[in-house]
Amino acid sequence: MKPSKTFLVPGLAVVTVAAEVTELVRSSIDFQLGHFVLAGGVTVPVGLPRITCEPYDRFTGGGGNVRFHTLTAEPGRLLNASEGRHATRQTAEGFEVFSDSPAVLIVLLLQTLALRQGRTFLHAAGWCDATGAVTLLPGPGGVGKTALLAAAVLRHGARLLGDDLVLVGANGATAFPRAFVLKDYHRSLFPEAFRAAATERRSRDRWRPVVKFLRENAPFHGLLKSAFRRAGRLESTSSWLQSHAAIPEYHTVPVARLFGPERIGREGPVQRVVYMERYAGADFLLTPLLADAAVRRSLAVLHHEWADYLRWFCALGAVEIVDLGAHFRATEAAMRAAFAGAEVSLLQVPEQASPEELERAFAAQVSFGAKHA
Repeated sequence: MKPSKTFLVPGLAVVTVAAEVTELVRSSIDFQLGHFVLAGGVTVPVGLPRITCEPYDRFTGGGGNVRFHTLTAEPGRLLNASEGRHATRQTAEGFEVFSDSPAVLIVLLLQTLALRQGRTFLHAAGWCDATGAVTLLPGPGGVGKTALLAAAVLRHGARLLGDDLVLVGANGATAFPRAFVLKDYHRSLFPEAFRAAATERRSRDRWRPVVKFLRENAPFHGLLKSAFRRAGRLESTSSWLQSHAAIPEYHTVPVARLFGPERIGREGPVQRVVYMERYAGADFLLTPLLADAAVRRSLAVLHHEWADYLRWFCALGAVEIVDLGAHFRATEAAMRAAFAGAEVSLLQVPEQASPEELERAFAAQVSFGAKHA
């Protein structure tokens, strides 16, 4: 059995994951928080909010007497999805999660805690330059944020704050270096990472015929499940089957493996916000953008990224574990505070532009280095 893990997101929360959680849950949390894992023997800070994650079998205390669709709840405190084997309970210290499936986005719970501090996650790439000033690139997936971040860190002396998520508020931007999600269009940026992924895929492919047989031969399901349940291996076997059933559409790679730990920054004041979008034109267009427009777009993009988890989050709102109205207002206010005083612009990127073309256009029209008054 793998040991329990503790993650420290500085100034925000301590997240503890029990050793007995399923591999799918563990992998999901490792992807979200792997950069913040605490080494053995390191003292856990006191006073920070806490999120704990344990297997569903440890959930006790009843599921509440209020029903919300197929869920049961204790308003203001607990939401239980017994069929999905998942429960979320609010505590004086933070949240308790009991789950056998990766149906919970821990980052959404961290967002709830961040909003209490006047901070929010921003779906953006971000880096700090040699002066410590921060450039943020909010925008939807596939627009070129990763290409520019890689260029800034590898060739222009910047330090990475985040490729996908950055914490922002009135005091500036704080690093949240979640593992990189590399898709096929990133192949030219990280060829070594793709070669390593290909080697891993060949190893996984050896098992795909076995997995296909087990999944397609329904008459054996009951017998196999019974045998694995008696052996205490049902959950781990189910996780293994799911992870080997299909060819992944992307690869996840820890930030330090791609760039080295010395190229990861910590925080800084926001100097520039460049909202990015692809468009059906031929030229790279950089134009001023009102901060209000950048906030509205960024607010929508952030929650679009979390769309697969918002049904669960809305259920938390329906039973008053979170206040959804306050959540959205506070998210908007924190983004507005972060963008205040920054130079805000819109960069329209031609649909067919390559990463190399994007880097050259950004260097010419925006610049990777410090912006001087």
